[in-house]
Amino acid sequence: MSRQSFAERWELDPHRRAALSAVVEGVATADRMIAQLEAAKAHLLAGAQDLALQIMAELGGPSSYQLPLRAIAAEIAAATTASDASIRGRMDEAAVLVDKFPATLATLSQGRISRAHASVVVQEGLRLADAAARTAYEQRLLDRAPGLSAAQLRPVAKHVAEQVEPTTFVERHEAAREQRRVWVEDVGDGMSVFSALVESTLAHGMHDRVTQLARTVKSAARAAAGTAFGELDEDDDAPLPTDDRTLAQLRADTFAELVLTGHPDPSASAGSVGDALGAIRATVQVTIPADTIAGGSRPAVLAGYGPIDPETARRLAGGTHTWARLFVDADTGCLRTVDAYTPTAEQKRFLTARDEHCRFPGCIQPARRCDFDHTTAYADGGATAVTNLAALCRAHHMLKHHSPWRVTHRAGGVLEWTTPTGRTVATAPAPVVRFMPDPGTEGQAPRPG
Repeated sequence: MSRQSFAERWELDPHRRAALSAVVEGVATADRMIAQLEAAKAHLLAGAQDLALQIMAELGGPSSYQLPLRAIAAEIAAATTASDASIRGRMDEAAVLVDKFPATLATLSQGRISRAHASVVVQEGLRLADAAARTAYEQRLLDRAPGLSAAQLRPVAKHVAEQVEPTTFVERHEAAREQRRVWVEDVGDGMSVFSALVESTLAHGMHDRVTQLARTVKSAARAAAGTAFGELDEDDDAPLPTDDRTLAQLRADTFAELVLTGHPDPSASAGSVGDALGAIRATVQVTIPADTIAGGSRPAVLAGYGPIDPETARRLAGGTHTWARLFVDADTGCLRTVDAYTPTAEQKRFLTARDEHCRFPGCIQPARRCDFDHTTAYADGGATAVTNLAALCRAHHMLKHHSPWRVTHRAGGVLEWTTPTGRTVATAPAPVVRFMPDPGTEGQAPRPG
């Protein structure tokens, strides 16, 4: 019997399909139950904190040690074999969730979101001091949350919080920018953490550049080792014979060289790609509203992060050599078309702006590091058009072609994925989710499943 090659798509037989379907349903049910229990636990921990605060109020006088709170947390910790410090932190988090984000707690109680989702909602919404603003924030965000991973939800939460924040982004950014600084934290064994609090565009640009440097070194090492794959995935940390450093280690090494010498060290790549390393420049994707370009105060959006101040956006727009104009549907937020000063690679620019990241459920690999895949294969008659193209990272591109996963391209750039067991999961482009109208308005965009 001939063996099936890796390049052939494999399928599940009916017995294994049923078995996997039972496993998936079981895991999903368990997750819903865990979410419901997390909500119940939050109620209990918030109650414990409230009890401690009542006792402290009755005792009168300030207490820097907060002994009633510590004593109650310690008893819960002893009963659950946890540290009292972690229990105090969970009590505080639970009190914030119960008191300030009741809709999020209710959604968690229904098992529709996880504790990780709830944490994102709370963390990004805590800056909203006004109760009415928090209510509007929850209403808008929780309608989107069940179809997104916690990581995908965070930039959406940042954007929604910005929409309902009474104070302008420019005012808050100027105050926050005054706090920029660098610092060093020693962690032992001759190692330290070098941290920098800088503007988001700078931070993401720095990370992108050291990633490009690391990938160039790694690709050269692969070529020298005679491997067939010159590119590597973001999570590929396997050492190679000619350079045993992982991608994470290469990022750290090139970052240190850039800071200390002002340029990457050619010896970091065994002398083979020094010129290529020096030529690499950071890439960031920023979506800027037209009125902001003209001097308006609306924030721009840094892909994968969230709002950035308009002055930084204007500086970036003025200094870039290539930028595209995007036309967005007023009702759905869908990108309709794109033109650019430089007419080459229009489709790639459009897809990079539309998708922002890999379109597989839950993946946030930036689109600029993805393949632009034909949903219907070109060999099967699929058109090379934005209505048949989507960003997929290398790992999920391979999964789409060589596993029972299927995908259908719907209107508005929505991808409808069919899992090996027949479940359907829809993923909408990031801007569609971010600019989705409020519940109850007309012309709503399709929601991710």
